[in-house]
Amino acid sequence: MPTPSAQITLYLSAHNRIVALPSGTGRRWAETALVLAGFTETHDQIHSLFLDDPVRARQVLTHLHHVARDCQVAVATHPRPYLGDTAATIVAALPGHWRADMRDLRQQEDQDDLRDFLWESGVLYGLLESARLGFAAVLRDGGGTELLLVQRPSDGSYVAGAMLPSPDLLHVTGPAPRSVIASDARTMSRFIQARLLPDYERAVHLSRLHEAERDLRWAQEVHEPDEAATVEAEAALYRFRTHATAFIATLRSSQPLPAARAVFLDGMEDGLRLDELDTLDPEALTDAEAVWHADGETLIELARAATPPPVTPVSAKPSSPGPQTQPPPVAPAFTTHTGPRR
Repeated sequence: MPTPSAQITLYLSAHNRIVALPSGTGRRWAETALVLAGFTETHDQIHSLFLDDPVRARQVLTHLHHVARDCQVAVATHPRPYLGDTAATIVAALPGHWRADMRDLRQQEDQDDLRDFLWESGVLYGLLESARLGFAAVLRDGGGTELLLVQRPSDGSYVAGAMLPSPDLLHVTGPAPRSVIASDARTMSRFIQARLLPDYERAVHLSRLHEAERDLRWAQEVHEPDEAATVEAEAALYRFRTHATAFIATLRSSQPLPAARAVFLDGMEDGLRLDELDTLDPEALTDAEAVWHADGETLIELARAATPPPVTPVSAKPSSPGPQTQPPPVAPAFTTHTGPRR
């Protein structure tokens, strides 16, 4: 009998169902076998068999083995539970409004696509590169933070790491946040809160500082505020105003906030027109640009002083080292700002 070109892997879920993963070069046959047997495809494009009716469930599983044999598809039961259950437990324990979106990794190409969006080139990158993972979960907080969660095949432990922010919103330059590893969902939730998220926030803050400094230095040395705004100048000012919103929020969260600093932050918020980030008319644009040139450096200095402390040991060779020298000013590349691409 020919060697099967496809496989169906069955995972037991805590939510009274069996989750099936079709994979292999002939996975279309595996998908056909699942449909013919009676599995349903859920809204997240994952094939499931609900176990509310035990008699029907046994019939569907028996039928699956017969159909799979006819389609030359192998069927195997995975020794570990479905990753989606673990992801749901983790996001439920995180503060805020997190959700977990499952990704079925049917081919190595699926893992390669995820790998391209990873911030760190460490253990998580290596797993996506060399291991067959089956599923991954993308954990999202609704504000742009995205974490990737997988289960390591060798020992069943869970690994979570940061995904790159959208390049439309931030060009990262600082050392990447370190991945965290845990043996169970509740420990992983604690590690994410205590280590990964603070490390992520620090890395984002440092990248914002670098981008804001670069844009301001370019504007002060190359573009005069009384000149007609160019596409490059408008893009640089937009990036600075976006980062200024985050800087001001960080500075206001520090307690107690000195009265003089509170007045300065209010003035920057009004002067940069941060309440109308995407809708500046030409006159308001000119006024915001003048505030940017005059007081942008002070805001950057205050934001640098408020940089969160490191929460992980500093590596001798960081994953993504920042610039070591000050290059001559160049016009910042224009990018759109329509939101994350993923």
